[in-house]
Formats: sequence, structure tokens, C-alpha cells
Amino acid sequence: MRDSAGGIEARIEVFGLGQALKDLNKIDKALRRDITKEYKRVTAGLVSDIQSAIPLNYPLSGWQRQWNLRGQYEVFPWPTDHSVKAYINTKAPKEVFGGKVNLSTFAVKWLGAAAAFFDFSKSNQMGAALSAKYGDPSRVVWKQYEANKSDLEVEMARIVDRVGEALSRDLSAR
Repeated sequence: MRDSAGGIEARIEVFGLGQALKDLNKIDKALRRDITKEYKRVTAGLVSDIQSAIPLNYPLSGWQRQWNLRGQYEVFPWPTDHSVKAYINTKAPKEVFGGKVNLSTFAVKWLGAAAAFFDFSKSNQMGAALSAKYGDPSRVVWKQYEANKSDLEVEMARIVDRVGEALSRDLSAR
């Protein structure tokens, strides 16, 4: 759920789909672009729900002050614009600490370090204050995903079927 860029993401994994999308891009670029547009349409409701669940004002006092992590990466003040994006990732699995990590093909991400602090802080005084005011972690992304899960699963199955059918047509034409 956590991302190295300090954001939060919800993932849908279908093994082999990343490679299938890469192959589809070689075969039919227009259809691959249509798949991307369809995915953005399918996840638009989730992205909107996540954005509407993010507090507009500072979640806690003190979050209006500037704070840099290790003096470099700006965490606070609480941003006025929250970036929530749906994206498709076809990168190969990467190696982390000697093990392969499979990256999700379809994901929705809320970007920023402040997002990670808000959505996941659990321990210490800040985590306790956030839990008292906004509930247990995950406070935004996962809750919204769960609320949209049934619709997303149906629509995502259609997208996956569409990719499979396109590749099957290409294989039978060869």
C-alpha cells in the first residue's frame, strides 16, 4: 500500500496482464490507448471519492507549519492540492532486498508525504490524534477502495477480458 515516493496506493493485480498490455501496444496502439482511457473512466468514481474524503483544512493543528523530513523532503504544510491519480504500470518486477517485488498493473495513488502521514499514522501522539478524529488507518484510500470494490471488480474484469480477446485474435490470425 505504501509507495517509495511517500504516497498511498490501492492496487489490482492480474498476473501476466502487464506483459499482455505491452504486447497489445505492439499489436494495436489505438486499442491500448482505449484500454487506458477505459481504465481512467472506470476509476474516475474511486478517484473522486478519494479526493472528497481528503480533509480540506489542516487535519491537526501544527500541520499548517513547514516541516521537512531530514531537512530535505517537504512533508508539511498540509497541501491545498492533493494529487490522486489512476495509472497503469507495465514495468517488469523489480528486485528489493534480494527478492522480487511484483508491481501492480492497475493502481490508484494519492501522492505526497503528507498523504502517507495522514492515511497511515497509527502510533505516537499524532497517530492517536488522527485515529480519534478520523478513524483507524487507512483513513482514505483503502476505505474508498472498499466502498467501490464491487463495481471496480466487474469493470476491471471487462477490461482484462478485452485485453485477452485482442491478444487471442492476434494469435489466431498468425
